[in-house]
Amino acid sequence: MKTYRVSICLDEGQAVKVKANTPEEAEQKAHQIAEDFGGTKYPEEYGAKCVHRDFFTQDVEEVK
Repeated sequence: MKTYRVSICLDEGQAVKVKANTPEEAEQKAHQIAEDFGGTKYPEEYGAKCVHRDFFTQDVEEVK
């Protein structure tokens, strides 16, 4: 059996709950949460709700 590397392109929408003093601070925190956890399971403290997740594959190449 051969080994292949396949690119998975993921587009997801998550709604998270954050504590902040202003809408701008809330958005900044959400950006950081996305950088830290995007594409993975979000910690329960953020009450994440997946609103959509789309994906496709491309660039299949054999690796040795």
